Amino acid sequence: MDYIDNTEIKLRPAYQGLMGGAVAAAVFAGLAAALLMVNAYQIRVIEPRQAGHLLEMEKQFDARQNDEALAGRIRDFDAHVRRDALRRQQFAHTGAMYLVCSLIVSAGCFLAARLMLRPSPVIPARPVCAGLQVRQAIQVRMAVTVVLAVVASAGLYAVLRVPAESKPKTSAMTVDWAETVKGQWPSFRGPWGDGAAGEKDIPAAWNEKENKGVLWKSVVPLTSHSSPIVWGDKIFLSGAIKDEQKIFCYGAKDGKLLWTSAIKPAGVEGRAAPDVMEDTGYAASTPAVNGKYVCAIFVTGDIGCFDMDGKVQWQKALGVPESIYGYAASLAVFNDMVIVQFDQGTEAGRSELIAINMTDGKIAWRTNRPVPNSWTSPTVVKVGNGYQILASGSPWVIGYEALTGRELWRASCLGSDIAPTQISVGGLALAVQPYDKLYAIRMDNAGGDVTQTAMTWQKQGDMPDICSPVSDGKLVWTLTTNGTLSCFDLADGKEVYKQSLEGDFHASPSVVGDKLYILNRKGLMIIAQIGRVYKEITRSAIEEECFASPAFAEGRIYLRSTKSLYCIGQ
Repeated sequence: MDYIDNTEIKLRPAYQGLMGGAVAAAVFAGLAAALLMVNAYQIRVIEPRQAGHLLEMEKQFDARQNDEALAGRIRDFDAHVRRDALRRQQFAHTGAMYLVCSLIVSAGCFLAARLMLRPSPVIPARPVCAGLQVRQAIQVRMAVTVVLAVVASAGLYAVLRVPAESKPKTSAMTVDWAETVKGQWPSFRGPWGDGAAGEKDIPAAWNEKENKGVLWKSVVPLTSHSSPIVWGDKIFLSGAIKDEQKIFCYGAKDGKLLWTSAIKPAGVEGRAAPDVMEDTGYAASTPAVNGKYVCAIFVTGDIGCFDMDGKVQWQKALGVPESIYGYAASLAVFNDMVIVQFDQGTEAGRSELIAINMTDGKIAWRTNRPVPNSWTSPTVVKVGNGYQILASGSPWVIGYEALTGRELWRASCLGSDIAPTQISVGGLALAVQPYDKLYAIRMDNAGGDVTQTAMTWQKQGDMPDICSPVSDGKLVWTLTTNGTLSCFDLADGKEVYKQSLEGDFHASPSVVGDKLYILNRKGLMIIAQIGRVYKEITRSAIEEECFASPAFAEGRIYLRSTKSLYCIGQ
């Protein structure tokens, strides 16, 4: 009977390859285990320290409620702690998966190699010393594999045993983003992008021709269709022409131009000039401010960030977006991140939602979007105890986790050429398909795709192609470019009334208290009573053409015309 020499088998490439793979996978598992143990140490030791430090800062803030600098530091540190904790949790899950997979690969390769050996007497085919060397090599590999497997198992055990109490603690005293933006107008159509203002004593009558109700009027050096934003005693605007891109800061008290800063077009040479329609212009995107920094983006894809005194923080060239009408998405802001909806191209695959740290210009996160070019803007909304970013583009309305950019849900309902921006009210996302339908989508479907069954309702009608909807929490209004104002019941989508208004409308309507503010292109503001029957209260006018949506502050309205910035008040 012939016997196969196991010593010869061990020298074969297949056997050596399997054993080498087993050792390599074991080494990878050991590295993964080591990193997981470091991660577990950070979760067990570092995070409780950070939570304690945050709690001390919050106690200091309790005693110094008006300390804006301290509030800012608390927001910064809280966001830093949350981001780090989220990254560690994600690393723990991903690392554990890689650890288990590498252990499985190592064990599989080892067992496959062992199966190649025959349990039969060995007839030496080579000198005994060669067989001895092979056996010694095997013993070394086995020892390394066993040690690494033990280390990997210890790492996995450490990760899985992280106690719940070691996770970062936050208290009700932490400065929440909703509290931070209360009373401010930091982005397009306000803090939540819905055109609803909670400010008091907003004027309802003025007339520029008769010099009534206009506190001041200031010239804007560069024209654009972007809207004004407000933080404290400062108003910010952007403006651009082909070779100039600027941001302007005005004093709220007297309309004085406090500073002007430029965003240089980056890489102009060799870069294709953007295709810009006259109705879009070079600065259709509204800036965004968080109280420490203000950012502006232009049709060229150039974005710049400045402190509140106009000093440049950073500038970036995201690239000229391919957009058939010209890029027009406004910026949103959340904590210390500016949110850029960078939709482009005629087919899905090139669009992104990008979060950039306002402090240093580094990318916080970026998420691919399955949409072509659109002209909607992102909106930050509070859902339960967390925050989402909503963004629309053909055919999806999508909700993203604000801290990480992770997609939470999506709803397929939109067609092409989407410009009206979605709003959120009462747990619903309201989105417009131009000329066709208004959709109400539940936002409590985090963790999966939203199907048509998640639609609370949909209503067909004469829908806007530019203006975004607005709601008071009970009723919803849409406004077409040619002046058709439609009112719907938020509960079921039934049409309440329809009213024809005179003029063309590019500015989106606003809700302030019990009044509806509607600004037409000629600068005429129609103010109507909120209710289930259309009732006009008054009409007030400025004498210049208006495309931008108004901004509101306590006792004041800021209107941006093609030439000027107006302050309306008592």
